[in-house]
Amino acid sequence: MISEMLIAFGMLLICLVIHVTGMVLVGDRLVRQREELERKAGPAQASILLIVIFSFVILLHLAEAFIWACFYFWQGLFENYETALYFSLKTYSTVGYGDVLMPQRWRLVATMEALSGVLLCGLSTAFLFAIINTLFRFRVAQLSKLSP
Repeated sequence: MISEMLIAFGMLLICLVIHVTGMVLVGDRLVRQREELERKAGPAQASILLIVIFSFVILLHLAEAFIWACFYFWQGLFENYETALYFSLKTYSTVGYGDVLMPQRWRLVATMEALSGVLLCGLSTAFLFAIINTLFRFRVAQLSKLSP
């Protein structure tokens, strides 16, 4: 049980590094383009930017679930990759239908994946909220300059 938990913790750390690195790269790019974004903070531009950022965040989450699925398949915990991916996605998202289960020895690993998914989704939510809040402030500043 301890070795499985250490493996799960390592997987969680890999996902954390991927997620944080991705968000830092996007955040850094947004900071570098701040003046341009502030100048062009119209509804259409903000919508397009948010769609791109949401898509990137979703891709990060999918990549992390794929990594968990690869691990499950590599360990022979599921008969095929599709089942491993299905299990991983429903565990990472904490949906957990219960129709596909891990072998008893590895059940705690799945809880670590769920914990990883919850925490990283929370981090993504905070990141997206910060971006939306900034875009809103840009738009308010833009409109206040236009009014007499």
